[in-house]
Amino acid sequence: MIKTNEYLYGSDVEVPPLDAEVIMRRIELLSDHLSELLEHSYHTRDRARVAAVLKAISFWQKMVKETM
Repeated sequence: MIKTNEYLYGSDVEVPPLDAEVIMRRIELLSDHLSELLEHSYHTRDRARVAAVLKAISFWQKMVKETM
């Protein structure tokens, strides 16, 4: 279920729009970091950190879709 701004922030509140350029830069930085993390052997890489970065990428990709 997608929550609206009104649902989350209340009525009569003006929520500033997300800047697509900033979001895309975040995704780019996260993707670069993910590439670095994945360079390590599967047995020695920080799988929790990889999962967190993937989750962040997914979140920001969802935000990009909502700004369009």
